[in-house]
Amino acid sequence: MHQTSCVETPQQNGIAERKHQHIMNVTRAILFQSKLSMQFWSYVVPYVVFLINCVPTPFLKNTSPFERLYNKIFDINLIRVFGCLCFLSTKTANRKKLDARADAGIFLGLQSNVKGYIIYNLKVTQFMSLGM
Repeated sequence: MHQTSCVETPQQNGIAERKHQHIMNVTRAILFQSKLSMQFWSYVVPYVVFLINCVPTPFLKNTSPFERLYNKIFDINLIRVFGCLCFLSTKTANRKKLDARADAGIFLGLQSNVKGYIIYNLKVTQFMSLGM
């Protein structure tokens, strides 16, 4: 039997709806804080989920989901401020002695399955990947 819930009553949809609401609230907060355009929302959401999974929660006896999953404490040195100014090293090939050694960019999160960052290159206005 198909059942629906009342409009604007997330409490009827249980834990999943509340978690979705939590993710969207943090996403909005980070987007507003970073002063970036809404076009970057798709980069904020995975970063928010990553952050939430690394924060200790009372539901897991003050451990994080990351700690429970991997049996080790999360290294907070990986966390960066979303939307902050960062610099990408330019490739040494075809670089002359007095050419710039870095381009300005905007930090947009971490790459999945790779130890690297996602950065929006302001010089060429394109997305780049940068290894750590």
